[in-house]
Amino acid sequence: MKRLRFWLSGALLWFFVFYNVERLGQPVNIASFVYVYTVACAVLIIIFPWLNKTRSFWPFLLAFLPYYYIKIRLGYGIGGENLPNTVLEICAIGLTILLSRQIGRELFDFNEAVDELTVGQLNKSNYPFEIGQGQIYREVRRARNYQRPAALLAISVTEDSLNLSLNRFIQEAQRDMIKKFIAAHTANLIVGELKDSDVVVQRDDHFVALLPEASRDNVREVVERLEAAGREKLGLTFKIGISTFPDEAVTFERLLEIAEAQMQNQALPTESHVEPASTNTQGVLQT
Repeated sequence: MKRLRFWLSGALLWFFVFYNVERLGQPVNIASFVYVYTVACAVLIIIFPWLNKTRSFWPFLLAFLPYYYIKIRLGYGIGGENLPNTVLEICAIGLTILLSRQIGRELFDFNEAVDELTVGQLNKSNYPFEIGQGQIYREVRRARNYQRPAALLAISVTEDSLNLSLNRFIQEAQRDMIKKFIAAHTANLIVGELKDSDVVVQRDDHFVALLPEASRDNVREVVERLEAAGREKLGLTFKIGISTFPDEAVTFERLLEIAEAQMQNQALPTESHVEPASTNTQGVLQT
């Protein structure tokens, strides 16, 4: 935060000098469009984080090529007696880019720090899908080898109940942070309601849970318990798709496809009955 204040102060001081440079030296005659163009470069670099993560020469290249084009199109000279002004304009744009990149990086780091403080600790109870799917693979393989039942759930939050929850949290942070906050609480609730032997992972915008030794009859009780806990503790309505091994599929990929398809295609979010699955496997939780 101290560094952010430092760079912001430096940028304000620089813009004060830049917009008054012609008053400080009579020979200086900066092209009028450069004043607007310089601010536009600063705003774009701060708004788009990827410009701060690319190699240093890309922002300069993307800024200087349009600068030369506009300068020529507007009839401003580049060389000869105009060379000092051109060099000064290039230096002004370059310094602005450097300051803007630093401010953009500090803002990105600040946002990451806030996310870690608000939802970082809550998210420790579940793993990203890329990490947890290995454990799910092993459980499905174990169930297949030992001919034991297993169930896989795809869990998301309906948009209507999410909007109701946003009304409670909107004053605490921005909408994107609130979505992460709700997702973290949802993960904690799911982990708390399931057994220690169950595997819970986050896949894109929803959660996937594998329940070893769970037949379809057993998993219905779990689904009802999760739905009730979501309504009572978080005020959220879950859409839960179910697939069971070996009744419906014998591979992890197919179990996941069926569960996610049923999660999407539930006509009534509060129902946990099974409907024929479609082939669409993308999650729909907007958290």
